[in-house]
This record gives sequence, C-alpha cells and structure tokens, in this order.
Amino acid sequence: MTKEQTPKGTAFQRVVKKGATKNGRVLLYLHGGAYIGGLLSFYRKFAPTFHKATEGAEIIFLDYHCAPQYTYPTQLNEALDLWEDLTSRQGYRSEDIVVGGDSAGANLTLALLLKLRDTGERMPCGGFCISAWADMEGTGKSFTENYPKDIMFGEKGKPLTEEKRERLRDCELFSFIGDADRYDPYVSPVYGEYHNFPPMFFTVGGDEMLLDDTMRIVEKLEKQGVSAQYDLQEGMFHIYVLYCKFVPEAKKSFNKLLAFINERYKA
Repeated sequence: MTKEQTPKGTAFQRVVKKGATKNGRVLLYLHGGAYIGGLLSFYRKFAPTFHKATEGAEIIFLDYHCAPQYTYPTQLNEALDLWEDLTSRQGYRSEDIVVGGDSAGANLTLALLLKLRDTGERMPCGGFCISAWADMEGTGKSFTENYPKDIMFGEKGKPLTEEKRERLRDCELFSFIGDADRYDPYVSPVYGEYHNFPPMFFTVGGDEMLLDDTMRIVEKLEKQGVSAQYDLQEGMFHIYVLYCKFVPEAKKSFNKLLAFINERYKA
C-alpha cells in the first residue's frame, strides 16, 4: 500500500496484490462514513477480497477531506480530480476502471458518475453501490417504515416521529451538505436522471432505512434501459456486505458483486 497525491493535492491510497502482474485495470473505491469518517484501516484490509475478481487490478482508495470541516462540493471535486488524474497523468483507460463505494461512498459514486455524464466525460466500464445513501431528505417509505428495525440508525421497536426526523436531519451525519440544496442530484443522487450510465450493481439490506434510496435509483436506471443488477437480502443491515467474512448473507452478496466486477472488466 502506498499513500499518494494528485498534482492538485487530492490524497489517495493504492493497494496492489503482491506478485500480481499489472494489467491496466483499476477499482476506484470511495469509502463510507457519512463523509465525517476518514479512510479507516478496515478498508485497506478489505482490499484483498476485491483482488479475487480483479486479476491484478490496482485498488485505489480516495482519501477525501471530511465534514464538518469540509462540506459539499469538496468531496465531489476531489473525486473528479482523482478521476482526471487516473485517466490522464496515470494513463488508465476509463473502460478499464470500475467505480464503487459504500453508504456515503456510494453517494459519491453516483454523484461522480452523474457529473462525468453531465460534463461529457468518458465513463467507467461499471459502477457499484453498497447500501447507497442517496436521499438527504429521507423521503422513501423505508426511511420511516424500517426505522424500528434499522440497528444502525433507528430505534428498535419505536416509530420515527416528526420530532425525531427533524433531529436526525439536523445532526452531524448530514453535515457534509453545508449550504447546498438537499434536492441537488449531486447531493441526493436519488433525484438525478440516469440516462447514458454504465452497467450498475447494487446491494442493500431489507431492514435498512435507506432501502428505498437504492430501489428508486434502480427503477430510474431500468426505465432508461441501463443494466441495473441488485441483490436485496431480507433482514440485513446497513453495509452488511462489508462483513462478508462473517455473515453468510453478506458473503452471497459480495460474491455476486465480485462476479459483476469481473464481468465488467471482461466486457
């Protein structure tokens, strides 16, 4: 693992499988943590599990600046800068790059792809989202209905009242928004348009408050004729896939994700 920076100062970390032959492929991973958590060692330790599908691809982790000190569009600008660096200075072809992330990192994945599409830039060969956080207004039915069973953000057996909703919306978890519009598609990708997207893969747990964030985007992609695979595991929690070494349902979803990544590299 090496720690590097782009010429503009965007930090990233590179993980290469020991003994692997460099093949020009890259998996660009955007980490979660509500934009307030940094790039933990957990993610670097997780990198070797991706090497099973990438056959020598380099795993690149964006190490973005965190909220509340740094708010939107800081993280999106850093993702754009790293994309530009990978596809220009570092010489990787966009068609050899898969982009993905979990939770806030899935939010950033979608925002990055929307921005690349909207500015006429070349897109990666595929993208994936693990438990995407995509609606800063929490308008999906699951945000309310799954509150009593969401072990990460809800309260067991208790309803989401309007008072609790407002308190949640104003807490540090949403601090990355700053003064931005919560309905801006680059902030809340669920409000974006999804034409001309690359094939996508989503995983989401049935007990997540954010379940509808994923399903609404999948529906938009399908309406545009974009390939949008998803794996919904009933009873599972937010970012359960990252626990694939311990949770059987997570292992099933992760293996499907690996198959998607491998398929995109060979397309």
